[in-house]
Amino acid sequence: MISALRLSVVSAGLCFAASATVAAPVAVATYKFNNTLTAEQASAPALLSVNPLGTNGFESATVNGSSQQVFHWRGLGNDPTTQAGLTLDTSGLVSYDNYSISMTFEFLTASEFGGGWRRIVDTQNRQSDNGFYVDPSNFLQVYPVVKGSTTFTTPGFHEVVLSNLVNGNVREVKAYLDGVLQLQSDTNQLNLDNPNNPGHLLHFFLDNLAGPAQLEYADGRIASLTLYDGILVGTIPEPTTWILMVAGLALMGGSAKRRRATSH
Repeated sequence: MISALRLSVVSAGLCFAASATVAAPVAVATYKFNNTLTAEQASAPALLSVNPLGTNGFESATVNGSSQQVFHWRGLGNDPTTQAGLTLDTSGLVSYDNYSISMTFEFLTASEFGGGWRRIVDTQNRQSDNGFYVDPSNFLQVYPVVKGSTTFTTPGFHEVVLSNLVNGNVREVKAYLDGVLQLQSDTNQLNLDNPNNPGHLLHFFLDNLAGPAQLEYADGRIASLTLYDGILVGTIPEPTTWILMVAGLALMGGSAKRRRATSH
């Protein structure tokens, strides 16, 4: 019974590792904000700092218990033209209908304007209210339909993941907060793929310029940003982690068998 169970666990682990290796999306643009907005990948463009007040910049912060460089965006929320943030040209990096964004960031205050809404990601070239937010009750929300259930505390760094998949009539949008699934929807109302954005631009932390502009903005700091050419499914251990774990299980089983043989 023990041997059969061990074999089942090992086989499941190997299958999981193999599937994770095959299915894992590729990071096409990774930004660590170590005094630069350039990507780790030479083929990816640099992020553009939207800096109308000239006050954006790099500084040191404690992120997950460690000191590192981060990018601090600073703007004014009472006019969308004075808001600060980041923009990325995703042309040639990902398609609108199959991508994921992973970010570690914090808002430094609740929004002073827009009733407490704070924009995280805009996919529609700042022409629509539809997008990814922290809402007035401090939950992640893909407006106008679905929201999460775990409080997004402010200030404080959080890992946030947004995934968007459209395949024919199938649509799936997911968002995670610190590794926990917050929302999932297949409604066409979400429209995160947005083929009407010819510049293939992603805007981060910036509210829409075209009506209705609700001034849904707050200053903040970002420690990392990664764009993937596929769908992330939460936190998956690296394949080497699974291989080591499986090897450890096998070793433990073999040691137990030897101990039983010695004791007889």
